[in-house]
Amino acid sequence: MTRTLDGVRVLEIGQYIAGPYCAMLLADQGAEVIKVERPDTGDPRRWYDPLIEQDGRSMSGGFLSYNRNKRAITLNLQHSEGRRLFLKLVESSDVVVENLRPGALDRAGLGYDRLVEINPRLIYCAITGFGRLDGYRGPYADRPAFDAAVQAMSGIMSVIGSGDDEPTLSVTGFADIYTAVFGALGVSLALFAREKTGRGTFIDQAMYDTVASLMERSLMLYEYTGEVPTPGVDRFAPVGALKTLDGHAAVIIPTDDMWVRFCTAIGRGDLLARPELATVRQRSENFRSVIRPEAELWSSQRTRAEVVAELTKHGLPAGEVQKVDEVYACPQLAQRQMFLDIDDGVSGAKRMPRTPLLFSDFELPPHDAPPQLGADTELVLRELAGARSEEIQLWRRDGVI
Repeated sequence: MTRTLDGVRVLEIGQYIAGPYCAMLLADQGAEVIKVERPDTGDPRRWYDPLIEQDGRSMSGGFLSYNRNKRAITLNLQHSEGRRLFLKLVESSDVVVENLRPGALDRAGLGYDRLVEINPRLIYCAITGFGRLDGYRGPYADRPAFDAAVQAMSGIMSVIGSGDDEPTLSVTGFADIYTAVFGALGVSLALFAREKTGRGTFIDQAMYDTVASLMERSLMLYEYTGEVPTPGVDRFAPVGALKTLDGHAAVIIPTDDMWVRFCTAIGRGDLLARPELATVRQRSENFRSVIRPEAELWSSQRTRAEVVAELTKHGLPAGEVQKVDEVYACPQLAQRQMFLDIDDGVSGAKRMPRTPLLFSDFELPPHDAPPQLGADTELVLRELAGARSEEIQLWRRDGVI
């Protein structure tokens, strides 16, 4: 068996989350990913807590999460020889993934226009906060962007929470991860298109665009109704969590038929006659004030599992509200083999979620640990740049690698 991207070579000039995660998704599917880092310091994510150090080596939990199944080299791209070596690697590569500040590689003479002269088949994925393609640069194009800023601007923070407190972030790193997924999709589509055209392309993957697209329901509702969504309320689908003996269970009742089945499941046929609950819109607006208190008279006498089982029996979607430790212990995810055991030799064996793709005829992702800084520099330069031992010694002396 093989993997879908076997034979594809990717150069990653990534840091923090979005670029590295995008490249890792490609590596999980079999691509040879070569992570190019600055000598001495490397990707700043290498030094983030939680950090474990042992025998002169270290491994950050964040770095472990975004950099498995890669090779790592160091190149000083501020040095003319470092730039020459990078261009040599580009000659035999299929993809470049980078998430530096817009224009950083252009200023070093290593932007897309220069690289495509060397390799017309090259696919160049640039991940930025607000985009950089000529003709599409907006007023925020030069802003630096981290996850929290993009979550805020996309509108997500305005609709999360109960509505009784300050705006709330969703999962930390969410904007980076979701953007990285689309970056990997863009690379995959470009590889497919290249088989027909023979040409590469530039992929302009903006975090703001990506996360704003996830707000499609809220944006659609505003466009249709003129109403600005508020936290904790979906005026077009009764949704929320019910208290149980051991926590909460989430429910959604988006149709009249499901409303009948819900009332039957909880033994409350009388709710069907309540005038303030006659329509989906009314039930949405009165979920917290009427439906939830009435339903919790039933659910609070049962466990999460019992509540979900009863609702499921009536054909209703429901789920236990699980904490992180419960997700790790979930038998469904265990059967799906959703966790990889990664042992990097420093922090010991750690379970990490795999790329959530399953193919009938291709293997699951490998379990290779993230490399130490520059671990593969000599080998890669020998293989792909024809470097000799004396050259490598000279480059080390001059700070090129």
